[in-house]
This record gives sequence, structure tokens and C-alpha cells, in this order.
Amino acid sequence: MAGLLFRWASVVQGVVLASFLALRGLRKKRLSRSGAVAAVVVASVTWGSGPRFGVTLLAFYQAGSVATKVGHRRKTRLDANASEGGERDASQVLSCSLFAAVLALAHRLGCGDDGRCDAFEDPCESLVAAFVAFFACCCGDTLASEFGTLATSPPRLATKPWKTVPPGTNGGVTAL
Repeated sequence: MAGLLFRWASVVQGVVLASFLALRGLRKKRLSRSGAVAAVVVASVTWGSGPRFGVTLLAFYQAGSVATKVGHRRKTRLDANASEGGERDASQVLSCSLFAAVLALAHRLGCGDDGRCDAFEDPCESLVAAFVAFFACCCGDTLASEFGTLATSPPRLATKPWKTVPPGTNGGVTAL
């Protein structure tokens, strides 16, 4: 009975925390209305699957939010599509978190509560490794996009390094 109560408490914590962060994101113009709704759903599922999943999601969200604010005036001058405050809509929230939420939920349903993490001894922990790897890739992409637009030298296409491309182009890389 205590295990079931803990699971529901974790879900309630997720909903409360997700709602608070979504409202804060709306107020600070980090999330659009659709982004806030998507964030509540994803964060509720993720945190409800266990605190280690929720904390990882929060770290990714915070890193992206801070990176968006760095050099915002310059980014706006360079990119007409840069939204005020770097608002993320539902499609952006879901593309950077839905798969991870599915992994977290699969871990919760298939493997149970949080425990020790050893992917070599417990195949369930491969879901945790995939979850963290997913956010590592998304965070790398987000940070590269946000900081790459601030580079003073023109980006070069990763697949054709002799070709320069406009800042913010997918596949464009710069030396900072």
C-alpha cells in the first residue's frame, strides 16, 4: 500500500511542479500557451515516472531557457524568427521531450520505482540510459543553436566545410 501511495504522490508532485513551471514559463515568455500545455503533460508524466526523470527534465529546461536569454538582442537582430523571450510552442516542447517521457513511463510501468542505476546488471536501466542520452542530444542541439547564432565568424556547413551558411542554419558549425 505504501508503494502505491508513493507512486501517486510522485504523480501529484509532477502535476503541481509542471503547472507551476508552465505558468512561470508563460509569464517569462519562455513558453507559448500551447507550449505550456504540452509542458504540463510531458513534465507530469516524466516527474510522475520518478524523481530522477523529473530532475533531468528540469535541468534540460533550465539550460535551454538560460541559453535562449544569452545575447537575445543580437539574436533578434540576426534572425527575424527569434521570438520575444524565446517562446517555445507545443511542437518544440514535444520534439524535445515526448520521446523521453515515453521512455520514463515505460521504465515506471515495466521496471517499477526508481532504484539503483546499473545498465549492465539490470536491462531496465537501459531505458534510463536512453532517457539521459536523448536529453543530452537535445540539450547539445539547443545550446549549439542558441550560442552558434552569436558567433562572429560565419558558420560553415558540417557536411561541406568549404561552404558558408547563414547563422542558425541546421548543420552550420562555428568556432566560438
